[in-house]
Amino acid sequence: MTKITDVAVGVLRRGMQEFLLTSRPPGKVYPGHWEFPGGKFEPGEDADAALRRELHEELGITVGDTTPWRVEEMRYPHGTVRLHFLVVREWQGEFHCREGQRMAWQTLPASVWPVLPGTLPVLRWLAQEQGFEGATHREQPPAPPVWLDRVAFDERGLVPAIAQEVGSNDVLMMAWMNREALLETWRRGQAVYWSRSRQRLWHKGEESGHTQTVHDIRLDCDQDVVLLKVTQHGHDGVGVACHTGRHSCFYLQLDGEDWQAVEPVLCDPERIYK
Repeated sequence: MTKITDVAVGVLRRGMQEFLLTSRPPGKVYPGHWEFPGGKFEPGEDADAALRRELHEELGITVGDTTPWRVEEMRYPHGTVRLHFLVVREWQGEFHCREGQRMAWQTLPASVWPVLPGTLPVLRWLAQEQGFEGATHREQPPAPPVWLDRVAFDERGLVPAIAQEVGSNDVLMMAWMNREALLETWRRGQAVYWSRSRQRLWHKGEESGHTQTVHDIRLDCDQDVVLLKVTQHGHDGVGVACHTGRHSCFYLQLDGEDWQAVEPVLCDPERIYK
């Protein structure tokens, strides 16, 4: 007998046409494929309870009323899933991609690529609801913008990226970007870096909530260093860029023959990374 895994799926709607898609994070089946957010039932949960828990864990939001919509079974090479689709129109809290995934509000035809097979029926249902005719999603990857080819990535495919605070002009941090990270930063308007330790895209603030809104992207004269002009977000209105809980990662100053910390800790690191 084939085992069926029950999955709660949220169809988050804004108005009549917009809906939310998220990408599957690295380390999971079909990484990078776009889908409606959700996850597996835990023991004792129904679709509503599972969806509420999953959306809080994955996106940091608290869901209001949900409306059961449809149930669909999908067979994948790794197993069969029963997808319980629920429509969500009300939620509270700011969206934070807590698992390294991406998110994008979409209208038909969906512009993100690639799309998970389990997403396709929902796109068809939305098309029927809206009277939309034609392809519901992109079937080929989009061509990268021309400007991306002008960046001189090193032999590892990386370029250093400096984040500078708008207004104060404080240098907050330096990290690395590959082509996808720079492209995602441009698309999202939020800083996305390449984590060399995790070997994956790192949406700044995905764990801490200390995201960076990007206002301007610049390239130096040699075209091998990127500068981001950002607003640094944090807890309780305190902008914290450094994992030590400081405003800037550049908090050590050479004083004589040793380095001295010259910036205070604004937020307990244990509070940041619970």
